[in-house]
Amino acid sequence: MGKKSPRRGSRAFWRKQRAVSQKSRVRFWNTDGTDGLCGFAAYKAGMTTILTVGEKGTPYEGTQMVMPVTLVEAPSLYVYSIIAYKKTVEGLKRAGEVCVTNAPKQFNKSINLAKKTSVKIEDFKSRIGEFDLFRVIAFTQPFKANFKKTSEVLEIALGGDKQKQLDWAQAHLGKEVPVTQFVKPGDYLDIIAVTKGHGWQGLVKRMGVALQPRKATKRRRHGGSLGGETQAKIMYTVPRAGQYGYFRRTELNKKVLTVSEKPFEKPIKNFGVMKNPYLMIKGSIAGPEKRLLQLRKNIRNTKPTEVGQIELL
Repeated sequence: MGKKSPRRGSRAFWRKQRAVSQKSRVRFWNTDGTDGLCGFAAYKAGMTTILTVGEKGTPYEGTQMVMPVTLVEAPSLYVYSIIAYKKTVEGLKRAGEVCVTNAPKQFNKSINLAKKTSVKIEDFKSRIGEFDLFRVIAFTQPFKANFKKTSEVLEIALGGDKQKQLDWAQAHLGKEVPVTQFVKPGDYLDIIAVTKGHGWQGLVKRMGVALQPRKATKRRRHGGSLGGETQAKIMYTVPRAGQYGYFRRTELNKKVLTVSEKPFEKPIKNFGVMKNPYLMIKGSIAGPEKRLLQLRKNIRNTKPTEVGQIELL
């Protein structure tokens, strides 16, 4: 028998196909107990290890331990417009948008920038009773990291009631928002990203099934039974060859250990030097280096915890 290994592919996801875009759609926002942006965008830089002390409530409490962490570069976001929504039977319906008319020209590579706007902030304030919520359109700024010129366009929800949402959006319209306004050390975030792609793979690598016996068949890396005859179809739970990786995945409750305004002191392999504020997140994150990450306030409302002393190895 072949050497067994942990199952690689999860059968909880169907259908296993390539993500449409690296800029994933956020299906739910946590707007409770927060003001300002409910999400942010960053770029994965790489991984390293730190020396720290085990957290409270864990088996390693108080003991010195080595922990893997992921470094994430987070250039500031540029708030481009404010969108008002109404709730209908069919879902949210856009009721108006206020755009910046003097946005930087480098954002013109992503969308056609507005030269004038027919709706003004005063219109939103006078008709605020007609709307149910407000969101903002923001640009990422990867050119500040010197590895990409085209910005991503993201729609991000705002926390608080609709009056607080409008006030925050008005105060930051046409301005840059740093990551330090969004998250603090000890907070927990949900990270939405597209995993590293491996292309078309067989079922042994894709699902982790065991090899066939050496004398049983001419082929060892193929599956055994495909299921019963009477159902006249192959169930999706049967391991099959196919696309492996480049899937949209959401990781819940990733702890932020460090939020630094100063660039990281060492160059990172396959990424280079980080020239912008960065986050240090506990554990691993989906995707290769330079992959877009969408950060979201955690939907499980996990309370922030203390962060011990950290020393880079």
